[in-house]
Amino acid sequence: MQVSMERLLQGVIDYAGLFPPARLSMADAVSRYLQTVSGPDEWIVSRFVCSTSRLSELADTLRNADYVPVSAVGRPSRDRASWEEALAQDAADMNDFHKRMGDRAEVEAYEIRIPNHAGLPGYSRDLGGFRDADVFVELPWGEGLDDSLAFIAETEWLGAKGRTGGQEASAFPDAWNLAGFIRGCVDLDVPFKLTAGLHHPLPCPDPATGATMHGFLNVLGAAAFSISEDMSRRDMERLLLDADPTAWKFDARQLVWRDRVANLDDLDEARARFVSFGSCSVDEPLDGLRGLGLLAA
Repeated sequence: MQVSMERLLQGVIDYAGLFPPARLSMADAVSRYLQTVSGPDEWIVSRFVCSTSRLSELADTLRNADYVPVSAVGRPSRDRASWEEALAQDAADMNDFHKRMGDRAEVEAYEIRIPNHAGLPGYSRDLGGFRDADVFVELPWGEGLDDSLAFIAETEWLGAKGRTGGQEASAFPDAWNLAGFIRGCVDLDVPFKLTAGLHHPLPCPDPATGATMHGFLNVLGAAAFSISEDMSRRDMERLLLDADPTAWKFDARQLVWRDRVANLDDLDEARARFVSFGSCSVDEPLDGLRGLGLLAA
């Protein structure tokens, strides 16, 4: 069997056209999603991403659609009190959405950012009522991240989420921090997803902020080589920064990065950890892959 992008990146994008920088209307975002999943590029797309506060609007728009899997992004919170209020509102919105949609759509995943690392044990107990969906806890970057990943692993049902971009340069984590997040998830067998800033296969400058946008192929490679050879965090950092297209090759049964090799089993295991990334564009990731010669034009 030959390694192909379709195999490596099956369902890797959760379509987030409602979110910046695209900020499409609900009607336009749903239309683009439905067009994609009914066309030749359907293999790369998984769920439709929607804020819980807009699920009612989504239900109105999906009135005549076939089944749509949804990843719901919970309301923001800043402390324990606002967290509890946000979860109560999110639960009500999700329940109402399911009642209205029946078997035509389902919230398959729930993404929620915790206010701080210290409160994670309590926050995780509160999330128990959402276990019918895949729950991804968005973790703040910085001190406490390693301990939080270890706690998530102990639950055996929570996943981790990392934010890799935004409207300000400070929203983009550096390669060292991202390497630590990926390495922690791989070592602890924690499924993870990333959101924002991963529009391109390899790193490139973000035109809006000047920050470095990470590459989704680099993320997959970091996870795969962490599995195949227990790659050090320092080497993972170097890999995540590598924007040279000649350093990457996809041969039969393997991914090659410079002098490192990961086979299909390593890649499959890496994708079991690296579940997906949220992107407001499908065209940019696909165009990037075609520009590298990894997809037919």
